[in-house]
Amino acid sequence: MSEVDLERKSLPNEPGVYFFLNNKKTIIYIGKAINLKKRVNQYFLKTNYPDPYYEEKIKELVKNIHFIEYIVTENEKEAKILENIQIKKHLPRFNVVMRDSKTYPWVGFFYSEKFPRIRIIRGPEKYSKTNLFLGPFTDKKEITRILRDLRKIFPYCSCKKRVKIHRRPCLYYQLKLCPGPCIEAITEEDYMQNVKQIELFLKGQTDELKEQINEKMKNAAQVQNYEIAGFWRDKLQAIDNSTISQNVLLDRKENKDIIGYFKDEHQKYIAMVIIHIREGKIANKSSFPVNIKDKIVQKNDIFPLVLEQFYQDITHNLPDIIVIPEFYEGIKLFREILNEHKTKIKIRVPLEEEYGLLRIANKNAKVIVDQEIKMEEIKRKEENQIQKALEEAKEILNLPKIPRIIEGFDISNIEGTDATGSMVYFLEGRPYNKYYRHFKIRTKSTPDDVAMMKEVIKRRYTMLIENNLTLPDLILVDGGKGQLNAGYSVLKELGIEGIPIIGLAKKFEEIFVPNEKNPIILPKNSNLLKIFQRVRDEAHRFAVKLHKKQREKRVKRSVLDDIKGIGPATRNKLLKTFGSVNNIKQAPFEDIAEIVGKKLADIILKELNN
Repeated sequence: MSEVDLERKSLPNEPGVYFFLNNKKTIIYIGKAINLKKRVNQYFLKTNYPDPYYEEKIKELVKNIHFIEYIVTENEKEAKILENIQIKKHLPRFNVVMRDSKTYPWVGFFYSEKFPRIRIIRGPEKYSKTNLFLGPFTDKKEITRILRDLRKIFPYCSCKKRVKIHRRPCLYYQLKLCPGPCIEAITEEDYMQNVKQIELFLKGQTDELKEQINEKMKNAAQVQNYEIAGFWRDKLQAIDNSTISQNVLLDRKENKDIIGYFKDEHQKYIAMVIIHIREGKIANKSSFPVNIKDKIVQKNDIFPLVLEQFYQDITHNLPDIIVIPEFYEGIKLFREILNEHKTKIKIRVPLEEEYGLLRIANKNAKVIVDQEIKMEEIKRKEENQIQKALEEAKEILNLPKIPRIIEGFDISNIEGTDATGSMVYFLEGRPYNKYYRHFKIRTKSTPDDVAMMKEVIKRRYTMLIENNLTLPDLILVDGGKGQLNAGYSVLKELGIEGIPIIGLAKKFEEIFVPNEKNPIILPKNSNLLKIFQRVRDEAHRFAVKLHKKQREKRVKRSVLDDIKGIGPATRNKLLKTFGSVNNIKQAPFEDIAEIVGKKLADIILKELNN
């Protein structure tokens, strides 16, 4: 009897979560069960299923099961919650996993700070629980726009780090988008009011927000403080303007979500769309496409899986009502789980007046699935084109094999200064950024692109040979015969002249090959030429990137950097205190010594005066 048969036959008759592992002990499937022994054995004993797609996937799963692990729970509810947590953690191959909400943007209110910042973040679990996070939002552009508009009404700080006192404010203060807590231009109480107003708005409580502002406007008018009254009136008008696009009103001021759903007939993709209604207005929508190809799930279970994964992730911000297309088995247990976070939450099918919104949600879901299918077709077509182009490269360039790995080189400099080289790595005709490399030119300070190319190629392949790493199938240099011959001579010197190398000259897009007098010219619409051009252009972009960085660093360099004993921190402290090098030069010795000490102050003044 095999190890896996022993494990499944000895499982307990208890509720819990089971884990199927492959021969490498990687978790490939996670499930829950009221009775672990009965549920797990079904996979091995049951041979016929009404759904042929499901049957095929089950057989493939069982073939890959080598180990079984489990966690026993008290009841089915605990098993359901634990299953969701474990699927999110391990992302098993055969499970349906909705794109984790941690990858979606959230709006963070950093209430753990004296002046709470507001920022768009990902992964709220990384931060302190004393902060507030609203989301997840599926459209980053939309939430960025909303915050941008709100900031004009209620300025706030969005710095990357917590607020510290500075001598000068940032640009956002000048633009009236930040109230300047860093220069103490606003009290803690007034600042907190702005933040709370934004929180109310994002929670959909716009009526409550407008009531508060209206009250402040009236109070100011009553004491004849018309300037303040006008200030609040303008904010009220700004809120009205920013909510015009959300003003699709319903009869009742309810907070509810209406769920739309669609799956394609081949069961490759499904999509769930949620229309969020807050205070009787359509606030926004969330869309969740899910690729279910190769996943172990019966078609009737797909919708509950995706729905429950979503709502168990946003338990802090649940609506009062969730409207679903139809009831399903297990809805009662799901309602119990949500009731632990929000009592009296309703889950029901649509009322007659809600069918219009349900149709909209379903239509949106269908459009998403159609788009996913179309994108898959486009990707497949593109893959075929790339593969044919690489096969064409083997024939045209007489290569020993299809060039799966192509490395491209370029040089960037201005009259020899700040010279940099780049190497880009293309795998199967696509850029693979992980293996990109920059090179600071060491041997030349005068303009000589050919010599610089020689240096970069030599450094690259010396390193690969010494470390016994994989060599490319094709090398492409940006340039004509000069750059090509430089590269080829290095390969010969290193004893690897068997690696094919070509040069691509930009003017006429000519391809130069070693020991060939005439260049190869491909048609302008050639897919192979497009791949070579992309390699060349990417190498150029990457080289220019470092060159600009080097140039900016040199331009920004201060004469203080040349003084021994002064590092970046001391330099910045001096410039912050005195404003400029000239002011440091004219400052009293005692003032400088107070910052850096007498010994260094003496060196600084001597160096500057020389």
